[in-house]
Amino acid sequence: MARVTEAKLQQEAVPEDFLRLALEAQSPQKRERYAQAGLTLADVELTPDTRVLLLRQLYLSQLERRQLGRAARTAMEMAEIGPLADVAHHDAARALAADGDLAAAISAQRLAARKAPATRRSFQLWSLATLQHHAGEPGAALDSLSRATRWASRDGPLLRAHAAYVTLDSGEIPEALDEVTASLKASACRQGYGEYLLGMIAYLASDGRSAAPLLRAFLRRHAATDVPQLLTLQEELRRARRVLAQIESV
Repeated sequence: MARVTEAKLQQEAVPEDFLRLALEAQSPQKRERYAQAGLTLADVELTPDTRVLLLRQLYLSQLERRQLGRAARTAMEMAEIGPLADVAHHDAARALAADGDLAAAISAQRLAARKAPATRRSFQLWSLATLQHHAGEPGAALDSLSRATRWASRDGPLLRAHAAYVTLDSGEIPEALDEVTASLKASACRQGYGEYLLGMIAYLASDGRSAAPLLRAFLRRHAATDVPQLLTLQEELRRARRVLAQIESV
């Protein structure tokens, strides 16, 4: 898409012009303004792909301003159109979970996993497992993680470590724990979420000394994260802070 000028917007704008502006917007308010303008452009019939992409920019602007109910409704509208349906259901689940409605979030994420293409199925099943774990459903979470692992390419070490974490968190001892953690430490995905999993596993295995620097690194990495990612990781961040406080109080 070519660069858009205000003069062009007034004379010959097409929806893709507003999509570009929404993508480049420096504030959620401008993002919403341009997305709405593209969605309501007179005498223009939007293609399904363009409508979904404009709605997603609207969704992101609402999420950035923590308008979680509006964001969930916008994501559900996206899901009804067709293209990127799994992404839309995942977006709805993210907003619902951030708003505290885990049951509805799990239902939306199940739809995301069901509609996901093969390239995103592992991610959507992993996201489902995370919500199930946070909802106190470790058995369901482990089942989803097992299915996610079968579809995984590079994330296998993370998924196996996540399963070990869920198992430990439910009071059981996972099989081959040392091998699982060694595999994650040696992988390219050991940083970020890998630090969270390794830290939580170490803590639950009564190794607070190893857990503390990993959880600190995870928290530092997300100290300046944008609002959508903070909302996505809010439960992990809460757990990491709680565990780190417990370790440091001893």
